Amino acid sequence: MNTQTSKGLRITLLVYGLYSLVYGLLHVISPEMVGAKDPAIERVFGAAVLAFALGAGLAYLEKEWDKVKIAVVIQVAWMILYTITMAWGIVTGGIIAAAWAPTIIGAVFAILLLVFYIREVRIHR
Repeated sequence: MNTQTSKGLRITLLVYGLYSLVYGLLHVISPEMVGAKDPAIERVFGAAVLAFALGAGLAYLEKEWDKVKIAVVIQVAWMILYTITMAWGIVTGGIIAAAWAPTIIGAVFAILLLVFYIREVRIHR
């Protein structure tokens, strides 16, 4: 039985990890650039995003599904919660409207990671 992760999942993890690395660094290094109301909180948020980027990078490097699946579940959960809270913040006025772009990107990653996770689970039964 093939226990390797699919190429599609690995590419998604790589792109997601690189995007999260840039996004997290931007929030840590220059919170003013992202319209932060509180730079300290924005830096903590950026650090959390960097931790998720590290997780995605490590999952990308590991090819065995059994070693990757928990990391993928965590990334899916994070991106769903990120998308919901960002959209909620924008709608209620707590976050600037320019944040719709990363929110939509987050939704796309949440869907992609969830679809690949479900696919991998079916393949590796």
